[in-house]
Amino acid sequence: MKEKQGIFYGWWIVAGCVVITATIVPLVMSLSGKYALAVIDELQISRSQFMLVNTIVQLVGIVLSPLVAKRIAAGQMKLLQVAGIIGFCISYFTYSLAQSAIHLYISSLFVGLFYWMSTLIPISYMITMWFKEKRGLAMSIAMAGIGIGGTIFSQVVTLFLTNYGWRTTYQLMAGIALLCSLPIALLVFKSSPKEKNLQPYGAEKEPQQLSEGAVEESANSSLTVKGSYTKFFFWLAMLGMFLNGLINSGALSNFPAAIQEMHNPAVSANIISIYSFVGIFGKLILGWVNDKFGVVISSFFGCGAFLLAFVLMLNGQNTTILYLMAFSFGLGTPIGTVSPPLITASVFGQKNYPEAYGLVTSIMTIGTALGSVFVASILDTTGSFQIAWLCMIAFTALTLFGWVGSYVTSRRYFGGKADRLESAK
Repeated sequence: MKEKQGIFYGWWIVAGCVVITATIVPLVMSLSGKYALAVIDELQISRSQFMLVNTIVQLVGIVLSPLVAKRIAAGQMKLLQVAGIIGFCISYFTYSLAQSAIHLYISSLFVGLFYWMSTLIPISYMITMWFKEKRGLAMSIAMAGIGIGGTIFSQVVTLFLTNYGWRTTYQLMAGIALLCSLPIALLVFKSSPKEKNLQPYGAEKEPQQLSEGAVEESANSSLTVKGSYTKFFFWLAMLGMFLNGLINSGALSNFPAAIQEMHNPAVSANIISIYSFVGIFGKLILGWVNDKFGVVISSFFGCGAFLLAFVLMLNGQNTTILYLMAFSFGLGTPIGTVSPPLITASVFGQKNYPEAYGLVTSIMTIGTALGSVFVASILDTTGSFQIAWLCMIAFTALTLFGWVGSYVTSRRYFGGKADRLESAK
């Protein structure tokens, strides 16, 4: 729907989300590996020890995600997000003070605590509450900030590391994140349309007027989230989400270092910038596909592109193939951020979304926590990334199987069918 004057306020929410995802999220996701070689060299630690830094951030999310989702749904989003942004930037700054791996791990506990309070969970919740129609587009635009930030700050971090060293780089990036993100959380964000006396975008439309994706997302299951624990679709969804976290973390945390080992720093920076830049459009395309054709087709699109990236990475010594990999990976990266909330809404329904997404995020975070260490451990053991990329290919295929399978098998519990099925047993 549109406001009487000006643009529907939900689109300002989306614009604010772009700022948050561009400045904070890449520091944990796509750019964390940029510091690896410099930190490892100075602190004399192994690659696995450094990758554990990001793993701890993800592990905190396993416990924290359901709690944050519950508090946000209870109306505490503003307090959590403002405190989270301030706390995150201070904690990220403390990485620069580390004298050993233990110091990095202590900082990571606080980085993880505040990261989950301030970024993907509140952003996904706001988009879901503000948009009934065009939710896929809104979510993809919001998450496109990750690609925008990765594209810009990959070059910025490389410049800072070259000229100032890794300690000053952590400090500068913490300051940039604070200055960009805090005003948005304070002045722009509203957790739901009710705070502005509005309805969600598309709320006035009849079901037959909605896009395929919006119809799916607006459905409500006759089951509660707790009641779905014994259902096959629940475990398929959790399998897909766990593996999705694992393959995304395994790629994003290790691709920069793997590329830098095969090529010079300039090529590495270019590849990261390319897949981050392509990822901006990949998110928009995936969101459009989801709104137009639904989660099954969008899952095939995203997982297919992601799988192809690992296949091409097997021959990453070839510069041409590596640039093709960057394009394919950019198209596939939305499965880590855009797909999970859309699939959650489609599989569990709007009514169950807040509780279900908190659980989904927790499960996905377990995979994310293991992914970077899994790949790094294979490298430390074999001296090569090849076996790790082969494992990632298989895990990506299983992610697709879990998502599509969970959606298909959950349909029996929507539209009153489940009540009839359960009573017939």
